[in-house]
Amino acid sequence: MTTSEIARTYARVLFDLASAADAVDAADEGVRVVVDAIRGHMDLRNALADAGIPAEKKREILREIFGSTVSSEVVSVVTLAVERGNAGLLDDMARAFSEIAEAERGIVVAEVTTAVPLDERLRASITDNLVASLGRPVTLRERVDASIVGGIVIKVAGRVLDGSLASQLGAVRTQLSTASQGGEA
Repeated sequence: MTTSEIARTYARVLFDLASAADAVDAADEGVRVVVDAIRGHMDLRNALADAGIPAEKKREILREIFGSTVSSEVVSVVTLAVERGNAGLLDDMARAFSEIAEAERGIVVAEVTTAVPLDERLRASITDNLVASLGRPVTLRERVDASIVGGIVIKVAGRVLDGSLASQLGAVRTQLSTASQGGEA
């Protein structure tokens, strides 16, 4: 089993547990809290990945830090992953959990790339337009990439809508390079 399959398996287990407890939103938020905390604290990250620290001690650490702030389903699955030596997969597990939750709810994920961060007004406008055209709820995954110069690139439902200035300039460049040269005859 590949590491991404292992992370997806943990995510599926978490989704099933959270669904049974009617706590999918809480689990989604909770797993992000755990991942952010572990990513932000090198000592914690090292302790959870250290094979020399007994599993029971790691379980205590996780319960002490997250037991009162995130759902028991999240603590259980994160603890299981850590005990099995998969602490390094928690970020992938969180991402997979979000994908599974969105797919199970019928939410379409649109990857939006812009040269500068979106403001709330533009984010709402893009979301509203995509919801209207797709007829389903939409979640935006935003990415900033200055190389597109301006405009927007949207990847959704297997299609790419490229309105970036970089692609428009490339198209003009191609047209100019293939155009017949004018001049005197």
